[in-house]
Amino acid sequence: MESCSTWVPLLCAIVVTLGILLLIYGIVMSLLKYIMKDSSIPAGDIVSNHNWMNFSCTSIQTYYCNICELLLIPAGAIVCDSCGIYVDARCIKLAEKKFKCKATTLPNDQPMLHHWIKGNLPARAICEFCHTKCGTASALIHWSCCWCQCYAHDECKNKNDMHICLFGKFQSMIIPPYSLDVSDKPKAGQKHLELRSIIPPAWPDWTPLIVVANRKAGNNDGAEILSLFRRLLNPIQVFDLSNRDPVAALEWCQLLEDKPCNFLVAGGDGTVAWLLNAIHKLKLKATPSVAILPLGTGNDLSRVLGWGKEPNPKFELTDILQRIQTAHSVKLDRWAVSMNSESPGLGFRGEQQGMFMYNYLSVGVDAQIALNFHRMRESKFYICSHRIFNKLLYLGFGTQQVIGRRCKHLDKRIEVYLDGEQINLPSIESIVILNIPSWGAGVKLWELGLEGNAKFSEQSINDGMLEVCAIYSSFHIAQLQMGVSKPHRLGQAHTVKIKLIESYAVQIDGEPWLQGPCEFTITHCDQASMLTSNEKL
Repeated sequence: MESCSTWVPLLCAIVVTLGILLLIYGIVMSLLKYIMKDSSIPAGDIVSNHNWMNFSCTSIQTYYCNICELLLIPAGAIVCDSCGIYVDARCIKLAEKKFKCKATTLPNDQPMLHHWIKGNLPARAICEFCHTKCGTASALIHWSCCWCQCYAHDECKNKNDMHICLFGKFQSMIIPPYSLDVSDKPKAGQKHLELRSIIPPAWPDWTPLIVVANRKAGNNDGAEILSLFRRLLNPIQVFDLSNRDPVAALEWCQLLEDKPCNFLVAGGDGTVAWLLNAIHKLKLKATPSVAILPLGTGNDLSRVLGWGKEPNPKFELTDILQRIQTAHSVKLDRWAVSMNSESPGLGFRGEQQGMFMYNYLSVGVDAQIALNFHRMRESKFYICSHRIFNKLLYLGFGTQQVIGRRCKHLDKRIEVYLDGEQINLPSIESIVILNIPSWGAGVKLWELGLEGNAKFSEQSINDGMLEVCAIYSSFHIAQLQMGVSKPHRLGQAHTVKIKLIESYAVQIDGEPWLQGPCEFTITHCDQASMLTSNEKL
């Protein structure tokens, strides 16, 4: 105990110091972004022209204005994230008049020609027609198609100017403009045209990909992800969840009727659950399969399905699309969580609430740490949203629980029933109910120390079985994360009932809240369809 009392204050001091340094870094970076940014231009939609975005160059490649052809300074450059033309801020109005953007809809009786954009080719670009190098950084020369992403020399492009565009290697994921049947005019008071039907193209294995993301997610990486996907796909296949509900994106599935489609969710576990809940409620004829581009802090479901713990800083979206093409579908158990509050008003959740769970549910110290972090993130003082800073905050709140032990004696204030049988509890501070083999940002909780244990079976995401563990303290959590300890396994069950006698923090799939006395029951509902990656990161 004496040694513990020595190192705990030291660890707290280190965490606080690192937190202060990162907070200062976040404030400085936020101020720099505010000073450097240009006036933003409203995003486009189905009836507008270009969708202009402020351009920030992160590579050594040079870019030229498509109007004045002068070398662009990143601080004053604007790019259309749909068609890919680059302009100086002073040339925007002229660019609007001179260049048409990517046509999201076209009459189905017109041939689909290449949409050529001049210059700004990557150095490794190879001409589609003569198969020789055409990438250059010395001037605004040569061409690229913003639909199929092919490249062409000036002379090759002129010889093949009427060449039909086949949408390139990601053809099977793209909804071609001529496949969309839209109304002639937008409704009164609306900017968007009404989509009436989809005419599937005569392509083998056509499975369109719908991309959904919150532009504010993942240190605001979501905005860049949305922008890059608009370049690779039809822009109306890309949805920003910060201003549109997932149901709007799922309208594609209803229009496709029996034709399958895939979804890519760029976000954390909460965003994935949001979409999966919407899919369940709509009762679609053909259930879409969901892939994940992890932008959250934990990303436990993404880890299990092979999409990684976080995006690689050097990744390219073409790599993601290639992995989706080779991915295969798997089933994921969906669990219904019914809650009946015994004392309405004491808990954050109301009486007889119904929710769904895909990853895990927990009560106690780990949920309390998640709740403290959630409150900090929602605070107006939360400026730096870097992933490393978030992990340090988690560490700080965990260290705080080592000292404070707010969830001490949880075992005396909670009852756990597995398939109707009450379980005797040791002295614990948390109960974790698992559906997937990843918890707490990658800890394989159920597997720790399971070797040679004939009493319990291995974990599966689609066997209709839940694994229930107990955790002794926040210090025990740290040991589990380092792999030097094992949880207290309570058992496996098809139905789990928890009776909470006092108010405690609860979390479902990383979404925490403070819950008053209640009784909640977890039962198997059905299964969601997910895509699992066949390629290792």
